[in-house]
Amino acid sequence: MKLNKTNLQKALEIVQPGLATRELIEQSTSFVFMDGRVTTYNDEISISHPIPNLGIEGAIQSTELYQMLAKLKKDEIEADVDENELILKAGRAKIGITLQQEITLPLEQIGEQGKWKKLPEDFIQAIQFALGACSRDMSRPVLTCIHVNQEEGCIESSDSLRLVQIGLESQIPIKSFLIPASSAIELVKLPVTKVATGKGWIHFKTEEDTVFSSRIFEDKYPELTPFMGVEGIEITFPRTISDILDRAGVFAKRDHFLDEVIVVHIADNRIKVSSRSESGWFEEEANTRYNDSPVSFLIVPYLLKDILSETRTCVICEDRLKFEGLNWKYVSVLREEVE
Repeated sequence: MKLNKTNLQKALEIVQPGLATRELIEQSTSFVFMDGRVTTYNDEISISHPIPNLGIEGAIQSTELYQMLAKLKKDEIEADVDENELILKAGRAKIGITLQQEITLPLEQIGEQGKWKKLPEDFIQAIQFALGACSRDMSRPVLTCIHVNQEEGCIESSDSLRLVQIGLESQIPIKSFLIPASSAIELVKLPVTKVATGKGWIHFKTEEDTVFSSRIFEDKYPELTPFMGVEGIEITFPRTISDILDRAGVFAKRDHFLDEVIVVHIADNRIKVSSRSESGWFEEEANTRYNDSPVSFLIVPYLLKDILSETRTCVICEDRLKFEGLNWKYVSVLREEVE
């Protein structure tokens, strides 16, 4: 059979986030080829993508296959299966890779999916925005999730210090669910347009027929609406704030972007933005009109940049700060001191 290297590489790149870092589950670090698709599964998410003219059935360790394809110069590859090997030929190069013809990956755990329904067009944008307020503290796991709230027609998240609600342009077509932020981080990389329910899982699909499945978290999400009302003093951030945030981001960088944080301190008609890492620190001030009690809050840099691209005005009361746009609200609990 003949395979197009570019198409194969694209498919493997799409499903790669579904690979496990360690093979605690057999074949969870492998690309599994079956029914004209390539699939990955790591017990939290599973991703599959179609490959035209695929005549391979079985599992192949991901690392060698992915690295080898990147090094081949020919775009057309001849592929044959010889007992327990996949034989690839590209120009003068010939490669044999172990093929496990018996598929043991427990894909049956994902179960059946319901009928596909159209997602609101702004769904992925809202999920991306909500990620910035999710907790990383597993002592309260419900706050490490994003709540897709059908009843209120919104997507929301909170780590108990930061709260986000984003209204959607159209109705959410399925019942409310909780998707872990760790899964949502991978979901937002795909242009999904449809959703389907499953037992303990939620499924999404793109126009190119990529299917992304994630376990959902079973719990009751706390009510955020009572904390979203803030009335107080209005503050306008300076026009230079975007450039200041770019500079602060250098020392806010972390291995996981949800661990990145900057400190904003407002007092004496000045806004100070600061960040710190093991290798250094940054702070910069700019003018504003605020001369009330000093306030400080923490925020993920990319989220504040998104907020300030919509509005540079916020409202501060005794214990909270609030930004609000056309269909979204962001509230942060204020702190007297921020280390």
